[in-house]
Amino acid sequence: MVYSKKEFLTQLYAEHAEECGLLLWDRDEYLKDDSISWFDIHDIEERLIAHYDAIDIGGQFASDKCFYCLDEGDEDELTGAAFALASLDLVNNQQDKLVNSFSRIEDDAIEFYILAFKHGKHLNLTEKLLPFLQHKNALIRAATAEILGYRGDADPHRIWPLFHDDDDSVKIAAMVAVMRLGFKEAVPAMEQAVLQSKDTFNEHCILPLLMLGSKRALRFVQLSMTSPEFIKEQYPIYLAFAGNLQDYPLFTNALKFDHMLLPVVEALGIYGNIQAIDFLLKQLTIDNDDLKLETAKSLNMITGANLKETAIVLEQEEPDIDVDDIIGQSDKSAEQNQGDSREVEIQRDCTDHQIWLNWWQNNNGRFDPNQRYRFGKLYSFFLV
Repeated sequence: MVYSKKEFLTQLYAEHAEECGLLLWDRDEYLKDDSISWFDIHDIEERLIAHYDAIDIGGQFASDKCFYCLDEGDEDELTGAAFALASLDLVNNQQDKLVNSFSRIEDDAIEFYILAFKHGKHLNLTEKLLPFLQHKNALIRAATAEILGYRGDADPHRIWPLFHDDDDSVKIAAMVAVMRLGFKEAVPAMEQAVLQSKDTFNEHCILPLLMLGSKRALRFVQLSMTSPEFIKEQYPIYLAFAGNLQDYPLFTNALKFDHMLLPVVEALGIYGNIQAIDFLLKQLTIDNDDLKLETAKSLNMITGANLKETAIVLEQEEPDIDVDDIIGQSDKSAEQNQGDSREVEIQRDCTDHQIWLNWWQNNNGRFDPNQRYRFGKLYSFFLV
């Protein structure tokens, strides 16, 4: 088959948009995974720039194809096309066309625009998005606040009114955005919206307040840690970040409540108080694999010992795919289609009580009980 030049270029720019989308999702996942090397992310970044540059060089024809992908492309094409268009110097009011397409999207496509617009490079994009903070659709209001908070160049006063939005998702997105912008002037208004609201209280609004240094929010979490009515599974984590050494009894008190053991064990690793070591060592004697693994992670996070062990775990193999599976005419049961399991050897945090006990007995002298620790060093938010 012979393609015309137009057909060839149409397919070419669609593939560049698709690759941009795939790479954006890969980079987003990599940044959430602390086991991924920054060199891998650098490679993704270079490839992403190369595909975007190809669209940029393509000029008006390429941007027109990207607009077509917004309506007719698959998920990756839509994401990549939106990112490219949010980065290009568009002409003839095409940037208005782009943001207007964002305002009309269906619920299941919102995440693609959010990712694309967060990373869009055009300086005017933020100004174009600001009016959508008042959009009639709560989904668009929340998405706009999330994007603007991430981009970091919006006037936080424009986001402030959403603290009193009727929709909880909008309210939370607005508070997270203001927190990302570091706008401490908003703390009293946020405290009023969250801590004095007559509506149903949403505990997710507490974290942005804590990140902005709200003393009232910290006090609320401290009190909630002693209350079976108000305690939530995320509060130990919140207190671990925002509290101080004197809050340790609140963690042990929380253990009286159902389902709080794992959240407390996880939080103690973040908290970094070595008073918790003896308690954590005791958890390694309990016959519960999930608890042991979380305990080992917390012990390593506090001490920096980085003790590892080899373990044998079951891994599900990918099932064989045949034509009948694809066209839906296979007689195989769902159980048959799952594939076989196999044993694989992995390295993981050490869960052996005796090994950890020996290490602690030999090393506890270098830890000051009046300090908090992160990976064996004095505690810092910048040690991750």
